Amino acid sequence: MESLYELAKLCSRQKQLVELMIPDDEKSPLRKLFNIAFSEKPFTDSECMSEIYGKRNQAAFARLKGRLRDILYQATILQSQNANSEDIRSNEFLYNFKQTLISRILLQRKAVQLSTEIIEKSIVRSIKFHVTENVLEQSRMLIAHYNGAMYNKYKLSKYQSIQSQYLEIYKWEIKSENYYLDLQRDQFQSLANPSDEMKRKAFNYYTELQSAKGIRSYFFNYNKYRIEASYFEYIKDYQKLLEISDNALKEFNTPDFKTGNAISAISLRKLWALIQVEKTEEAIKVGTKLMNRIPSGSVQWYRIAHYTLKAKLYFGDYFGAIDTITDMVENPKYVKLGDYFKEIFTTTLGYIHLLIDSGILLGSKDIKPKVPDFKLGKFLNTTPTFSKDKRGINVSILLMHIAFLLQRRDYNSIIDRIDSLNQYAYRYLRKDDSFRSNCMIKMVIQMAKADFNPIRTERYTSELKLELQRVSLAGSGENIEIEIIPFEVLWDIMSRSL
Repeated sequence: MESLYELAKLCSRQKQLVELMIPDDEKSPLRKLFNIAFSEKPFTDSECMSEIYGKRNQAAFARLKGRLRDILYQATILQSQNANSEDIRSNEFLYNFKQTLISRILLQRKAVQLSTEIIEKSIVRSIKFHVTENVLEQSRMLIAHYNGAMYNKYKLSKYQSIQSQYLEIYKWEIKSENYYLDLQRDQFQSLANPSDEMKRKAFNYYTELQSAKGIRSYFFNYNKYRIEASYFEYIKDYQKLLEISDNALKEFNTPDFKTGNAISAISLRKLWALIQVEKTEEAIKVGTKLMNRIPSGSVQWYRIAHYTLKAKLYFGDYFGAIDTITDMVENPKYVKLGDYFKEIFTTTLGYIHLLIDSGILLGSKDIKPKVPDFKLGKFLNTTPTFSKDKRGINVSILLMHIAFLLQRRDYNSIIDRIDSLNQYAYRYLRKDDSFRSNCMIKMVIQMAKADFNPIRTERYTSELKLELQRVSLAGSGENIEIEIIPFEVLWDIMSRSL
């Protein structure tokens, strides 16, 4: 029943249209299933069969669901497009495919002239909004029409030329898409920093796509941007990443390219790049503006909120960070997020509690009751989503746990964890791409060797502190998910607890 409920929800505005395709008889099984699908009360398959047939009848019920599903599919096709100005291209994309479908139906019913009129008008808009697959389908239909009984030399040549041009565009679209998916697959399979092979591959893809002359289409340009962005991320050229993201935002705000998803994805990358080049104040402004524009509680809203929150923590706007994490965690849609997101956000919430408990924030006693609750024991007992990510958020969780233990003066528990922390750094954190993480972990180890004495700790860690300050987070290329608050601030919190 889940798919029927989902379809019914999508067709809620077309309920009256759907009802016209359903028998009026209230005793009709199809009418009964229609009423159930559009009701607010969820039914299981067994409950539905009992309600409709008075008994279990799996075969008849399967056929009945199929009939209603087909009707709902028809209603989905007929419903109007979203009028959102950020999705002009998406609206045109769907509209032109519908025009092709209508033309095909008319052609099958021998309404040849009417079908051709629709296609000739539609292909102009398909070209304007880069609906490449549709241009190919429509040009194919028009070539067949003007090469037959309605032979027209001029129009036949015109549509053959269009078809040839868009076959070339389509080839580059498919190539760019496959290249991007290949890079994405490499990223999913390896959570470590990109290897030299991945960098070479990204550079080769980037160079080849740059060589495509006269190719301008939504899918090609979007995939080309994503490959270029991946390459500059790999080589840690964040200034160039920021530059191409700004250019892409201008390009994808033109009417023929404009879609909300592309703009949001590019904006997210720009936000990440701003943090990497230490333009955190600008990142906060950009992120706040995007959060106000994107539907609250959507996955993209949470992605933007995450980096806006991170920018506030790096900038030192802790009260602003508290407001943002509260909005995120207390949003009604938070419970529906996947564990991947929840673990990142909960870890960040833990660090905010660390900041409050440390006394760094003036008036923290008044603030704490207003901040979402965080239970360290409960958090640590949950199986980490990132258990395989030996270079990612596990470092943040380990260091956060030790900081809480320091605040509780539980030095024995810290000593129990020091050896595993040392092995962790040795096995999973390479010096060249995790320099700051290594410095921080070594400082914690030296603190234990100093028996948590503040004077000896200061002496044992003085050189490591200078090295940490020498390699700033901005532009270092380290995974900023590891460093939820700057390690300098985290070390200050730990030192206060000695």
